[in-house]
Amino acid sequence: MLLYGRVETMTEAGRAEAVYLEGERIADVGSLQDLSARYPGAKKQFFEQITPGLHEAHAHPQMWGLQLDSLDLEGLTDPQAVAQQVAEKARTLPPGNWIRGGGYLFRAYPTRELLDAAAPHHPVFLQSRDRHSGWANTTALEQAGITAQTPDPPGGVVVRDAQGQPTGYLLEAAQELVQQVMPKPGPAELERGLHDLARRGYTAVHHMGWCHFSLAEQLAESGRLPVRLWWALDRDHWREARPGWRGDSLEIAAVKFFADGALGSRTAWMVEPYPDGSHGLALDALELILSEGRAALKVGLGLVVHAIGTRAVQGVLEVFHQLQPVSRRIFRLEHAQHVRDAELARLSGLKLALSMQPMHLLGDAELVRFHLKGQEHEAFRLRDLWNTGLPMAFGSDAPVMKPLYELNLQAATQHPLNPAQSLTPAEVLWAHTRGAALAAGWPQYGQIRPQAPADLTLWENGRPVGRVFRGGLEL
Repeated sequence: MLLYGRVETMTEAGRAEAVYLEGERIADVGSLQDLSARYPGAKKQFFEQITPGLHEAHAHPQMWGLQLDSLDLEGLTDPQAVAQQVAEKARTLPPGNWIRGGGYLFRAYPTRELLDAAAPHHPVFLQSRDRHSGWANTTALEQAGITAQTPDPPGGVVVRDAQGQPTGYLLEAAQELVQQVMPKPGPAELERGLHDLARRGYTAVHHMGWCHFSLAEQLAESGRLPVRLWWALDRDHWREARPGWRGDSLEIAAVKFFADGALGSRTAWMVEPYPDGSHGLALDALELILSEGRAALKVGLGLVVHAIGTRAVQGVLEVFHQLQPVSRRIFRLEHAQHVRDAELARLSGLKLALSMQPMHLLGDAELVRFHLKGQEHEAFRLRDLWNTGLPMAFGSDAPVMKPLYELNLQAATQHPLNPAQSLTPAEVLWAHTRGAALAAGWPQYGQIRPQAPADLTLWENGRPVGRVFRGGLEL
């Protein structure tokens, strides 16, 4: 098969005109005239642009599959508007059925009364856009056994009113009190999420937690993985897993830790306080990340750490510097959303990939101005981080945001907080292809060159319209 158009090779050779595929490998790259002469019998197909296969470098595919079947509350900032959506959903469901959803972004924590009025006969649990906080009605709290006497779990907060009663709002690990009594997502949700990502032109997905690895192994063993899957294990289950590849589509690669929460829920761990005087939440203690991370590195796993706030980034970099002598794999700093000058300087010398989601700027810019006034320059330092020379990898954090490449392109090239921190379209593409492959430790991917795997994304009018996966054309 001979594909031709504007071929972005992501190699020193630069742009080409055509790429010839044989089976699951790229056989040749060059000019259309030369490849047509060399392979006269090849079936030809034109696309406006041909790139290495896109990586979704930070996603929760099982949760994305669940979200595809839940209330989509993206863009809603008014609790009344969210309650209205819940009321409409309640009218379509038998009493007692759970109503779940996510995507809202509020400035203040709402209370359960709105949801009680909207759905008095259904348990309701909704998550904020960042998934670091949740909103439940009274029925859901009762089913979870949450009362005034319920203690805050480690790493979580049950928000309470002046009388000590639960308001219905739950931060971080407190959400698990409700989630443990809800119907559990399973392999069907994981498979649904992965197939949706494949339809969007992605050929590889970096899984970032909230799903047991055995479900991915089942899909790999039965040949049902529609993407190459790089898997970061939840810290509670990593000792159960053997690192390495399962076939050639699934790699059990790393362990993920959470140093803090997220800005939208005011749980990102900050050096400077929020306007209310709080500093956010430290989730996995730095001492735990250091000790467990060392043990994971020794068995051949990589180390992935979620760090959004300035204090979280500071602490995680300290851990990485201590662990670098025993690491055989590249570290990954996930989000790196708020970085002080002092930490920017500490990046040099680390074998580290910076995994970011520029599209979060589209919703978080207003929150940065509101919660972090005077510190806007520390947020989403895309250009400064690019200039470190460390690999950058871009994703969406789906279901936090929809996994649309064009959203990262928009946010990164038109930085709404600081235009000087913008990237070029070519740099955004690199971070979704070659940069993401390097972050995964897959040097053979993310380039169009002879003998590389035939994983490609096909474009028209600046958007993915199809892909080549394992050498097969999918439109």
